[in-house]
Amino acid sequence: MSNIAIVILNYLNYEDTVECVESILHMHYSICGIVVVDNGSPNRSYINLRERYKNNDAVTILRSNKNIGYAKGNNIGIEYARKQYKADFVLIANNDTVFIDEHYIDGLLNRYQKGIGVLGGKIILQDGEQGPLICYGGIKAILFRFLNVISAQCGSCFDFVIDKSIPIKVLHGCSLMFTPDFFKRYNGFYPKTFLYNEEEIIYYMCKCKKLRQQYVSDVRIFHKEDRSSLMSFQNDEQVINKYDLQSVKYAIWWAFKYYIFQHMVRSIDRL
Repeated sequence: MSNIAIVILNYLNYEDTVECVESILHMHYSICGIVVVDNGSPNRSYINLRERYKNNDAVTILRSNKNIGYAKGNNIGIEYARKQYKADFVLIANNDTVFIDEHYIDGLLNRYQKGIGVLGGKIILQDGEQGPLICYGGIKAILFRFLNVISAQCGSCFDFVIDKSIPIKVLHGCSLMFTPDFFKRYNGFYPKTFLYNEEEIIYYMCKCKKLRQQYVSDVRIFHKEDRSSLMSFQNDEQVINKYDLQSVKYAIWWAFKYYIFQHMVRSIDRL
């Protein structure tokens, strides 16, 4: 049996976090531990979570002194899970998810093979379901996205048409299982983003190391969607654009690294 830990990042909405944790505790698969990281919530989230699970050895509650963003916050939990729980696999779950499939973890593990860096399942929403996200690769497409975000912040003075000639399928970030293959190359999420574009960066991180991502359509997790951002900044479009602009430049950087890497591999193959 593989050593698996689950990491949940909490910000403000600890009630959703409790529901997520309780759904994990009722799952079929035996895990080595759950790590909840409170990301500097200014309310009583950390106190309430620590009090609720103080007698449960399966749940560890950690705390960041301030909100350090999605990537760094999850990385705190990943580091703890790997060092303290000796986890080989780490499943990242948004705190507004509910594990409705008791075989979710073993369903993902059954599809794991050497060379797979990340696995993810089907996302069930309030009004439907969702598979992998469709993004558009290539430097040009990502650069135009970056410029369009700048335009939106300046009052939409221009709007470039995104080149959709290179569609890529990216696993949804609300639930991602990192494998031992991934941890041989990386320690977790790319730490420079605060919010948004992490899934796309993970995609390019895997591609740069010749790792695959695996979508598993026959396991499901329920996602309430954007609950923490709604409580934090009411999903205000200006704030979203601010965080998107801050992070999309790193997606451009990783895309550039991959296409340079791809060009080098092709050049070597031709020798």
